[in-house]
Amino acid sequence: MRISRIFLTVLLALAGCKGSGGLGPKVDNPVAGPPPPRRFGTQNSEQTPQYAENERDAKQSANGNGVELIGLEQSDTELPKELEGNRVVATVNGAPIFEAEILERYAEGLAKMREQATPDQYRKQIDQLIERDLRAHVERKLLSEATRKSLKKDQQKQLDSFVKKQLQEQLEEMKKSMGVTSTAELDRELQKKGTSLAMIEYQFRNRTLAQQFIAGKVKNNQKLSRQDLFAYYQQHLKDYEVKRRVKWQQILILRTEEQQARAKLRILSDGLQQKPPRDFGELASELSDGPTAENKGIYDWTNAGSLADEKLEALLFKLPIGEPSDLIESSRNFQMVRVLERQEAGHTPFDEVQDQIRSKLQDADQQDEVAKLIDELWASATIESEYEIEGYEPPGT
Repeated sequence: MRISRIFLTVLLALAGCKGSGGLGPKVDNPVAGPPPPRRFGTQNSEQTPQYAENERDAKQSANGNGVELIGLEQSDTELPKELEGNRVVATVNGAPIFEAEILERYAEGLAKMREQATPDQYRKQIDQLIERDLRAHVERKLLSEATRKSLKKDQQKQLDSFVKKQLQEQLEEMKKSMGVTSTAELDRELQKKGTSLAMIEYQFRNRTLAQQFIAGKVKNNQKLSRQDLFAYYQQHLKDYEVKRRVKWQQILILRTEEQQARAKLRILSDGLQQKPPRDFGELASELSDGPTAENKGIYDWTNAGSLADEKLEALLFKLPIGEPSDLIESSRNFQMVRVLERQEAGHTPFDEVQDQIRSKLQDADQQDEVAKLIDELWASATIESEYEIEGYEPPGT
């Protein structure tokens, strides 16, 4: 059990590193429950890659860009041949959710795990991942199927054209990032990572349909006055607290080579005594051994109490703004600092954050509307799975 938990932790970390730029969908709302689901279709999963390659070759000869999505009027119950044989973990109003859809974002981690774990450990891990993420995929499928049913034929064609264009742009970006030039090469690279071009197309279409449904149904009707925003600001003043802080520059010269350090000090002294004196930032770029030397020695806002060197911090909060300090000498280094800006403790002014507050409240309102919309779809849905899905009770239970 301990080994299984360690594997799950590693897999989630690897998938998280991919983020929204990964191959698979970013899933923020996972859940469900265990056991071995069933197979789908007449084709063996082992046969699928070769069958898919033949299908794609035929498509490429007919379609120069190699991308051919199923029309939006076609339900997910009518699957592309490339996806037949993929294990189905749930159906939503008859439309399948594939195991590969859920596991795609963990593909690289699963490949490594397979080399180390026993078959039982590997299977348990897959079931845990499906259990964790299934609900989010069910919600997306509810939205995409609802969109498909709501569109008229001319709307389907328009959206289909839009999806193909957007998908082609994404595939071109993927080709660049993977260092390939053709669609066939891209598919081979995707298969090495545990997915395929067919699955990318399939998921892209479903994501776009789900987004389309939300955009069409969820309107932002909340009218927020300045008084509404200010009331929120006052109720959440703590969120807009600003600690006493300072923005500053540093020239740090290490004494590891004393002769070299003294030579730098002479250049620094001569530069500051020139008429007019040399720019402090230029001197920092030229002479400093500090971590911000490449950025003209600049440290961004530094809160009071955050520096380990208490004497330096005290100096930063009393030094006149814009004036270089005297040389500070220690056994390890020489340094000189200059304050660029200083701000006393208080609150970020309302005028600076009112647009941010408006967006936050509108986003929260939209999220509530999306939640209501999904609840309505859940209430009328027929969902089948050998996994438990949190929040869903089959009719009659």
